[in-house]
Amino acid sequence: MAQLKLPSVNHIILSGRLVSDSVIRSLRSGSKVLEFRIASNRRYTYNDQLREETLYINCVYIGNRVDEYSNILKSGYPIILEGRLRYREWTDKNENKKKAYDIVVGRIHLLEKTESEEPVIEPPPDDTEDNDKVNFDEESVDEDDIPF
Repeated sequence: MAQLKLPSVNHIILSGRLVSDSVIRSLRSGSKVLEFRIASNRRYTYNDQLREETLYINCVYIGNRVDEYSNILKSGYPIILEGRLRYREWTDKNENKKKAYDIVVGRIHLLEKTESEEPVIEPPPDDTEDNDKVNFDEESVDEDDIPF
């Protein structure tokens, strides 16, 4: 039997609204990180009844537009994002084991215009290569600083 060549694919596209204002954090390496959380809704029919399920997702963006996006990404703002899924494990200061999934965002598509900008028609430049430059596992981040 031939060996199966399985490609490494980890790509996510989600839409949603921010549940709170985005926050800029600085890593020890000096890189800026934009952290935010979105709510993504899924509507479906079950037994002839329309239902809705909401998924809350933690997101991290590292790129050359951190400052710009931090001024735009406020609570309620709708976006589409592209990125990759990341799994983390750590032990907090009370020796409790913690686990989390989040999205490392490579591209953000803005869906509404603000007072100071025109709506985005073209997608912004791909910043995914910036995400690969930072090794989150080697960065020592104080877990008390993580808002989610």
